[in-house]
Amino acid sequence: MRLKIRGEKGFTLVELMIVVAIVGILAAVAVPYYQRYVQKSRLVSLVFPGVHAIETDLACYYAQQSYFPSGSTFNVMLLGADTSYFSVPVPSGSTLSFTIKGSGATNPLHSLDGQVLYARPVTSAGIIKSWAISGPLAASLGLNGEQ
Repeated sequence: MRLKIRGEKGFTLVELMIVVAIVGILAAVAVPYYQRYVQKSRLVSLVFPGVHAIETDLACYYAQQSYFPSGSTFNVMLLGADTSYFSVPVPSGSTLSFTIKGSGATNPLHSLDGQVLYARPVTSAGIIKSWAISGPLAASLGLNGEQ
């Protein structure tokens, strides 16, 4: 004789496996976006303050001289900026290229090491009104355009 148990509670194995599959799919979609967000926030917090300091100095120089500095004059512009996480070669024109320095596993920018970010001044009536950020790194992190 079989006894019927009233109000059986719990989940079947199939139901649990479906839930695990859904959670796995959500994680597979969310993790790359999270990693991109972390890279972008590290870049913005560690590199952009130095970039903005250089851009400000260049804008002041351009406002006074009506041309961009070169050589040793440009190197003076780098003195007020924290360039720990990037290097800036002396530009041949007005476009700046910032190469990310992220060597070493403990460096927060190690996944972006060697990538390049470009900044070009947007001028109007002889003044710099903004800077346009471009390059493959800017495109991958969604930073393209005027800042």
